[in-house]
Amino acid sequence: MTADRGCTVIRGARIFDGERLQDTDPVLLADGIIAGVGPGLGVPANAEVIDGGGRTLLPGLIDCHVHAGDVRALSQALAFGVTTELDMFSGPDLAAQRRSLAARRDDVADIRTAVQGATPADGTLARLIPGLPTVAGPQDAAAFVAAQVAHGADYLKIYLEDTAWYGSPAMAPGTVSALVAAAHARGMLAIAHADSPAMADMFIAAGGDALAHVLSGLDLTRAFLASLRRRPAFVIATLRATAVLSGAHARQIEADQRALAAHPRLGPFLDPPTRAVFTRPSLLADARARAAVAAGAGGRLDFDAALGSVAALHQAGVTVLAGTDTNYPDDQDNAILRAYAGHGIALHHELELLVRAGLSPTAALTAATSAPARLFGLTDRGRIAPGLRADLLLVDGDPCADITATRNITAIWRNGTRLHRQPRPAPPAAITAAPAARTPA
Repeated sequence: MTADRGCTVIRGARIFDGERLQDTDPVLLADGIIAGVGPGLGVPANAEVIDGGGRTLLPGLIDCHVHAGDVRALSQALAFGVTTELDMFSGPDLAAQRRSLAARRDDVADIRTAVQGATPADGTLARLIPGLPTVAGPQDAAAFVAAQVAHGADYLKIYLEDTAWYGSPAMAPGTVSALVAAAHARGMLAIAHADSPAMADMFIAAGGDALAHVLSGLDLTRAFLASLRRRPAFVIATLRATAVLSGAHARQIEADQRALAAHPRLGPFLDPPTRAVFTRPSLLADARARAAVAAGAGGRLDFDAALGSVAALHQAGVTVLAGTDTNYPDDQDNAILRAYAGHGIALHHELELLVRAGLSPTAALTAATSAPARLFGLTDRGRIAPGLRADLLLVDGDPCADITATRNITAIWRNGTRLHRQPRPAPPAAITAAPAARTPA
């Protein structure tokens, strides 16, 4: 892919400004920012003028839960209109490499990261990843958070594994409270991977800011909803993370994946390992079988319950954000994680699932634009307004009426630089994933 930065005027498009659909027109991009919005703008002589008739201009999409991998993942994300990814686990070296890459190049998505998540020494992650820093108790919390900050962390991730799911001892409430306090002392959000309603309740009671998943049904009691609103806390839905492993919905989800891969504005830009996951039902079937065995007595993955909880959260006024938990497929030797492939393209699926859960298309778009920008402190993006970064997506149709219109990509800009997408080569007959270290969810 290649990219060009210049002065651009977009005329005649509907504008979704991050919260609502506006008729304001035109939009001027210059020097990497949105230089002006609305009638009366002068058009510089050297400006490229783009006809937005029948199209909608959106802020660049933000995926609020990914595991980013290397340049391939960031390149794939931008090719599908995701201009910012929020990574929820990274090794320090990889986190620094990606941050440097995104700062130097406008043909990849921008990135923020938690670096390494907090987990107990006897937790599952510590067993899977030798040498992973762990937190033995409250006395370790401040030092752990300081170490992640030194590695460039933008927020804190805490892994709360329910004993019923993994069989590992759960992190003690006192340790969770100490980690949350240490994050807040540094002005950071504390976000939890909570495997059960009990873990989610404990985390919010400890002052936590956000849940990184809705993997099944949450215990949405009046008291728990009041705690969420009082913080106020938010929830990253990651409905797709449960959907792709759902046996009950396998036929529908496989059809969804094939439709995405066959879409003329999406499919040609998939790289081969991601295309394989989206078009080979056997790969998802293998992942579902392994998930069913792994679930055991815990049984945490329930797509219908997750849909119901997301709907109830939204109706109760709790902010729901769009995130996919996507990985990069040939970095995984784990069938479950490999099934989570889809940087960029997966967010279009997640938006559709949010609408199935009961969010309006406008609310789903807000969950992937202005809402995450506001909550994660990304004050320079997520909306279409003068002075903000020109991270933008132009699509045919009106995604505020039909959420699948986000797939009809006409143009993408990051930092005012227009991306020129190049179709990928035809997929080979066989694709073999290269073994690598597992990435946590």
